Amino acid sequence: MNSTQSLAEWSPSKPMSMRPRASRIDFGKELKAPLEEYVHKRYPGLVKVVRNQKREGLIRARIEGWKAATGQVTGFFDAHVEFTAGWAEPVLSRIQENRKRVILPSIDNIKQDNFEVQRYENSAHGYSWELWCMYISPPKDCETPGPRVNLRHGEELGETGKGWCSGVQAAP
Repeated sequence: MNSTQSLAEWSPSKPMSMRPRASRIDFGKELKAPLEEYVHKRYPGLVKVVRNQKREGLIRARIEGWKAATGQVTGFFDAHVEFTAGWAEPVLSRIQENRKRVILPSIDNIKQDNFEVQRYENSAHGYSWELWCMYISPPKDCETPGPRVNLRHGEELGETGKGWCSGVQAAP
């Protein structure tokens, strides 16, 4: 719920009609009604819990959330992200310039031992052999040889490729 809370708190309500949606997550029968009641009371008219009839996977759950969305802009975010003040304005301005844009944000890392924020401006996302999230920045000089980028879990790349084939422009 931290993602939903920070999204609701730091998203502009006016003039944009952006409405965050919680996609299907299987919490078990005992939590379904309390979750829906909590969301309805905490975010009236802003957040809606969308559930699939059966386990469908990440992309299908996001598609169902998209079908239920009512805003002019739809965003797909992982459950572990948190938003801060000013996150939406640059994203929405890029979309306003060209509505066919797919925005791929740069995601900062919060260190688990001291909560220090590490900025990653332009980098590839992957995992170490120990399964720790890591970011690989490209060399400053593109002609300078650097480590090969080995991408894992390329959902973002797959979705971006589909968008590009449909005439959509991907922008950081």
